[in-house]
Amino acid sequence: MADYHRIHPVTVGSPPPPSAPPDQASGKKSGRHDEQQLPVTAPAPYAPAPLPPPRRSRRRSRCCRCVCWTLLAVAVLAVALGATAGILYLVFRPKIPNFHVDRLTVTRFDVNTTSMTVSDAFDVDVTATNPNRRIGIYYDGGEVTASFNGTELCSGAFPAMYQGHRTTVRPRISLAGETRLDSAVAGQLVQQQQAGFVPLTVRARVPIRIKFGAIKLWKMTGKANCNLVVDSLQAGTQLRIRSNSCSFKLKI
Repeated sequence: MADYHRIHPVTVGSPPPPSAPPDQASGKKSGRHDEQQLPVTAPAPYAPAPLPPPRRSRRRSRCCRCVCWTLLAVAVLAVALGATAGILYLVFRPKIPNFHVDRLTVTRFDVNTTSMTVSDAFDVDVTATNPNRRIGIYYDGGEVTASFNGTELCSGAFPAMYQGHRTTVRPRISLAGETRLDSAVAGQLVQQQQAGFVPLTVRARVPIRIKFGAIKLWKMTGKANCNLVVDSLQAGTQLRIRSNSCSFKLKI
């Protein structure tokens, strides 16, 4: 029996039938190929949860407030004191008192050449002038010294007193002491006495208080410094003062 072949009609211009994919032709599986072609993406980084804001300690906050209020109080007090001082200065116009050495008398001056010591005593007459119209001065004692070329010879006490407005006081201050001299200072003293020019320095350190009307201020330190040149240091004589220069400073 003869085989008959079935004939399918083909339309002219129709597209050819689809061909098999290359992978199928080569025997590979399409699933593995699709897995290789997918893009690889990195996993999203882990973001930790935000921490809650730290709580401020109440104790620390109180300490900060206390410090701030203290600084503010100090600043206000400083401004008030400065304003008060400025007002007092404008109203009273304070001036520095003047000091001057009038006379210097030697009552004792003995030099022991064996022990190289000098025993001496002086009477110093000082003039202190208060040029202020509305300011009084309280002198609360103090110390006065006399020295030769930096070596202290004797010392004494400044008298405690009150000096009123535009007044002048003339206290007499007694100084006494015994000092051991080295050979260099002793030789200089002898030479200066022979030449008739003996340099002496009289210093006073006096605590004082200023009185503005009815207001009395705190204690301050007054420093007087007088550089003198006398003709000799002979005992029992009033020395001739050849040079006299005094200054006064007030330390608040």
